[in-house]
Amino acid sequence: MQKKSWGTMLLALAMVVSLTACGGTNSAPASGEQSSESASKTDGGGTWKIGAVLELTGKSSVWGVPQRDAIQMAVEQINANGGINGKQLELIVYDNESNETKSLVAAKKLVSQDEVLAIIGASTTPTTMPLIPYVTQEEVPLVSVGSGDEIVQPVEERKWIFKTPSNNRDISVRIAEYLKEKGKTKVAFISVNNAYGDSGKQAFEKVAQEYGIEIIGAEKFGATDNDMKPQLTRIKSLNPDAVIVWAIPPAASIVNRNFWELKMDSMLIYSSGAGANAFVELAGEAAEGTYMATGKIWVVDQLPDDDPQKATIQNYVKAYEERYNSKPSPIDGMAYDAALLVAEAIKQAAAGGEVTRATIRDGLEKVNNLVGLTGIFNTSPDNHQGLKPEDIVMLQVQNGKWVLAP
Repeated sequence: MQKKSWGTMLLALAMVVSLTACGGTNSAPASGEQSSESASKTDGGGTWKIGAVLELTGKSSVWGVPQRDAIQMAVEQINANGGINGKQLELIVYDNESNETKSLVAAKKLVSQDEVLAIIGASTTPTTMPLIPYVTQEEVPLVSVGSGDEIVQPVEERKWIFKTPSNNRDISVRIAEYLKEKGKTKVAFISVNNAYGDSGKQAFEKVAQEYGIEIIGAEKFGATDNDMKPQLTRIKSLNPDAVIVWAIPPAASIVNRNFWELKMDSMLIYSSGAGANAFVELAGEAAEGTYMATGKIWVVDQLPDDDPQKATIQNYVKAYEERYNSKPSPIDGMAYDAALLVAEAIKQAAAGGEVTRATIRDGLEKVNNLVGLTGIFNTSPDNHQGLKPEDIVMLQVQNGKWVLAP
């Protein structure tokens, strides 16, 4: 299969050839699985065996469940199109319950018990960070769906780590550009009190300084908090032009509702971490007018026909809706992209003559113009993420729907 066919293969979705992942927390090993040392370092016998560690339950399940669905669909499509070099992908999924310790336990199970060639996950920055030293030691390629820049930086210490969500710096640049366009120079920042929120704050502070934007207040809240009005009340007293939020649902939606209840009139702008369908569903009418810097899935029909991602995204949206009878989102798109990157790396490794964890890692570092849902990926030894600020669009909720922000 040629590289450019990953996008068009969506049109050929017709059958499921081999897939062991299921809606729960794990799956049984495939028939023909090899348990030898060589199997763990090369291929999985009759299949290319890959694993995923995702937040299928717990506070971040609004991310993990649709991401599992997207990865499963990608594997089904690849297998339905003949697999990779005639071999099927085999996917094993474990639930980390949105817990950092259980995320590491799941990764160890995939490596030592299931002997996977590569791992996708985890879904968030806090549940990815514990995996980094382990997969580095075991020399297993990992493609995270977490957003924090520190997941792939410094790159010289992240030889085995890659990710698909846009970097917090790139998201910050896109937000800063939009603020400048609107003449907004004084903002407040509020974030979830974990590695994701901290990473976003650090990135935005640097970019804001570069763009001449003053951060006049900063607040934090817990990931399981259910009332952020005290923090927002302090921000309201500062009268910022805009409030920047770094959080994921459901906490992100609570910030939105509290903002609305306090009748605040600043611009309210979210990072892509809030880009799950659950965000607007949970925020309800309070979401009206809210901005977000994220990918293009929600507004694909508003893109110009010459947008290089439009056809790929349209095919994905159609296939996802038919497969799951629900709407896709930028969040599940990031996971789908992770599956595409792993498949592309296996294809490169197979073309080189030997598929091992090491050759897959090398392939992940050489992805060239892969049109995904989150953007167009170009990785290198110095860039284990491969996107740019131009892959991000500013959206706004108008009449309950996301539109390109005016």
